[in-house]
Amino acid sequence: MITLDPTTWEFAARMDNFSGWVRSKLKEEMVKGAKPKQFKFESYCPHCDLWYAHTSEYDAKYHACSECDRLCNYMSTDVTKKQVVE
Repeated sequence: MITLDPTTWEFAARMDNFSGWVRSKLKEEMVKGAKPKQFKFESYCPHCDLWYAHTSEYDAKYHACSECDRLCNYMSTDVTKKQVVE
C-alpha cells in the first residue's frame, strides 16, 4: 500500500496504470542496488579441460561437469581470467 498526499493522488489518478508504473520503478531501483555475483571459487574438469567459476566453496567442491557429468576438481586458488563457464 502506498500513501499519497492530495496533489500526488490527483496526478496518480490520471495515469493509465499507476500500480504498474510503481512496480517498474521499484524493479529499476532493485537492479541498481543489486550486488554483482562474486565468483571466488573454481573447479576444473581435466577430462573436458573446462573451468567453472562459483560463488560458494561448496558448489566448487561438488560441481559435476556440464559436458561429461563427472565430478570436477576443486581448485583452491583465486579465480583468474581463464575461459570460465558460469
